[in-house]
Amino acid sequence: MKIKNNLMLLICKDMNGEPPAEIQVIPSGFHKTPKGDFICDAESVVSVLNAFNATANDMVIDYEHQSLESGAAPAAGWIKKLINKGTEGIWAVVDWTEKARQFIVNKEYRYVSPVFLKRVSDGKVLSLLNVALTNMPNIDGMVPLINKLSVGSYQQATKEEPMYKELAKLLGLSETVTEADVIAAINKLNLKVSAAEQATAQIVANKAVLEALGCKEGDSLSAVTGTIMAMKQGATSLEGLQLQVNKLTEELRKREKVDIDAMVNKGIEDGKITPAQKDSMLSYAQKDLEGFKVFIGKAPVVVPTEKVAGDEKGGADAVDAVQIQVNKLMGIDTETFKKFNPKKEG
Repeated sequence: MKIKNNLMLLICKDMNGEPPAEIQVIPSGFHKTPKGDFICDAESVVSVLNAFNATANDMVIDYEHQSLESGAAPAAGWIKKLINKGTEGIWAVVDWTEKARQFIVNKEYRYVSPVFLKRVSDGKVLSLLNVALTNMPNIDGMVPLINKLSVGSYQQATKEEPMYKELAKLLGLSETVTEADVIAAINKLNLKVSAAEQATAQIVANKAVLEALGCKEGDSLSAVTGTIMAMKQGATSLEGLQLQVNKLTEELRKREKVDIDAMVNKGIEDGKITPAQKDSMLSYAQKDLEGFKVFIGKAPVVVPTEKVAGDEKGGADAVDAVQIQVNKLMGIDTETFKKFNPKKEG
């Protein structure tokens, strides 16, 4: 990447020893800085350019961020326009002051430092506030204002050799190469850099996937695929097992409800539960069946019971248990009750 940046510096550098008319203000991608990490992606570029274009005033470039402090804050230059340069980030078209020009040409200032707003949730840059000339930028790897070559030595070199000869030196090519050879080498270098960046991103993604699956780094594609299939199969089996458990639980609850109804009715028939207690005893049995069983086993007979001929079989003249108990409390025997209260057919 250093070669690529140096090539860009030589191509963009003014032939007359002037500071660059365009400067990088926010590099593209993810960056770690002493003041926090940030991301400049396609969304950031749109947001920053829209915010800049919404204001009529030029944006200031000051010295050492003096505009953020109280006191004098002279301008080093004015940003006239922001440009999206893709993978190289956001650049600015600058109108430098004379004093700043001398500082930059004399290499007394070599870098710029942006001040921007970023979104707290994901660290994406949203807007550019201003830029400062500095020699200690927080962002490492930004394109410097002037090449490591001094202006004088650069001008001397361009007088003696064509510009592509300087590029050939940076590329490590022989002195006998042609301009076409240099261009071909630059294109090849750009392809290698892009491929390397994509490969690095792919390695990082694969490593994260391997960790999530519990696989080891270096596992084959077959091993990873097999792990994923096993996880899917396990999930399917678990879902089926859960459905079966739910079905069995529901069946048990239905059976239990039938048994509870029968047990409560038996308690009424045996005189251990009064008809008025039926609902409360059903609720109690449903909540604590074992406790209810103990209760039925130990409860005394509270309502005397009497069975009459034909009642057990449910004959036409059968008298239910509740009526028998009522008759007893009123001093009426069952036969007398049946005589004066014959059951109606239909």
